[in-house]
Amino acid sequence: MSHPQTQPENATVNAADTLRVSVVIPCYRQAQFLPEAVASVVAQTFTDWEIIIVDDGSPDDTAAVAQRLIAAHPDRRIRLIRQENRGLAEARNAGIRVARAPYILPLDADDMIEPEMLAQTVAALDAHPEVGFVYTDVRRFGAENNILRTRPYSLDHLRFENLMMPATLFRREAWEQIGGFRTFKPVQGYEDRDFWVGLAEAGWEGLHIAQPLLRYRRTVGSMLSTARRYDLELRARIFLDHRRLYEPDVLAWARRVTSPEWSVDGKLRSPWRWLLAYLGYLALIRRYYPSLLLPSLVHPLFWRLPIPWQGRLRALARLARLQQ
Repeated sequence: MSHPQTQPENATVNAADTLRVSVVIPCYRQAQFLPEAVASVVAQTFTDWEIIIVDDGSPDDTAAVAQRLIAAHPDRRIRLIRQENRGLAEARNAGIRVARAPYILPLDADDMIEPEMLAQTVAALDAHPEVGFVYTDVRRFGAENNILRTRPYSLDHLRFENLMMPATLFRREAWEQIGGFRTFKPVQGYEDRDFWVGLAEAGWEGLHIAQPLLRYRRTVGSMLSTARRYDLELRARIFLDHRRLYEPDVLAWARRVTSPEWSVDGKLRSPWRWLLAYLGYLALIRRYYPSLLLPSLVHPLFWRLPIPWQGRLRALARLARLQQ
């Protein structure tokens, strides 16, 4: 299939109805989780939505599961499109291209949203025309179980640390303005972070809702878990692709890290090169955003630990804060 193929939505739904949110659910090798993701949208207190499931050339029974879900909810706007495998970023873009609503929520097939998620994030975008994207706190589950309390929006913080998960509500016009999600190759996994930085570079602000309205499944071997092993290399690419947001010496560090002398196939050539890149990055953080020095020091080492150990260390850190 050279072009996405669209399955018609449920015939009982009036296509002329006004839509506010298009929930785009890419699916590749995650058919077993898809019913839970769809059920979490169906359970929303806000009902003016559609779901677009994108079968990204998945070798499992994603299409069959999606068709059963469409048949099980004849009164809901749920569609399936199918395409050859092109990766997560292009699967999201394919769904957004056929979306009909002004607000977009990308929802990974293995995640879920709480019943009030759309109601609260839509209200936030409605009330703040200068805001391009709204994100919430996160409840992790699966291989790690805890709540991630994210920060209020700050451009300075976003330049160096991600603030949100992929399931963040944003304006379609903002997506159009920056050309959508971009695919990272050969190492994938930071496409969403690149997208948020791109929106900020285009002048859009973000807004934080301090409630855990997203349920984020932690799994061993996920794309993000793998990508974090190459965090420095991926950061360098984001810096270079959004250079208007970064200082000259930050860009010089990024050019060095991505140069053929330092990297091959998107990965630093040796542990020695990684150490030099790591120390150079810490020096930049100390200069431009010293409050992030401790997490910048810890994260590259922390993300190399097995997920259960990450959860244990987070629990210990929370306990230490409570006892202070």
